[in-house]
Amino acid sequence: KDKPREFVAKYKEASGGHGSGLVPLLEHDKNLVIESDVVAKYVAQKIFGVDGKGDDLYPNNEDDLEQVEQFMSSWQQVTDTYYDLLRASSQKKVVERETLFIASLADVDDILKRRTGDFILGDNFSYAECIAAPWIQRFYVTLPYFRGIDVEDDILSRFTFVSSWMRAVCHRPSCVTSICPQSEMIAACKRYYVSFVSPGATGTL
Repeated sequence: KDKPREFVAKYKEASGGHGSGLVPLLEHDKNLVIESDVVAKYVAQKIFGVDGKGDDLYPNNEDDLEQVEQFMSSWQQVTDTYYDLLRASSQKKVVERETLFIASLADVDDILKRRTGDFILGDNFSYAECIAAPWIQRFYVTLPYFRGIDVEDDILSRFTFVSSWMRAVCHRPSCVTSICPQSEMIAACKRYYVSFVSPGATGTL
């Protein structure tokens, strides 16, 4: 809605003619890149920042690359089950889907056991955290609001590694600065996903 024609045209070029102009779209060195995870990966690999290219963001050896790829595969299941939990149309379905969401986090917890610092690649905030951070921030806002789920008490208390990792991500200064306003997170969920609010939740439709 109300997107410049040039933006829409470039998006269609990048997407092969599909879609109507979504964000993000990155134009760099005559390359057009779309989709959040692809853009984040491109920035980490190709674009120089204040201290040089984002070498610390993206793995520079096979072991780290394998760990990040395993994480990204498992994290996709986390986001899928999170959306399913938001889409639940009854409390019975909420309970079923919360169980699946927690199970998906257990897989991530197993991967995080291997790390030696706060983040997946140790002390370095990585491309994987860039992708995961907005979702973690959404969990803390939307799950209490729509599902009556306390992220700390009801979910993270079950895990040692996921809990410390999520807290480290949330307290990262760049994540604190760039967090989406809570009102926008809630409005988007109401618009696209939520048709039922759980008993005991703090929110309304």
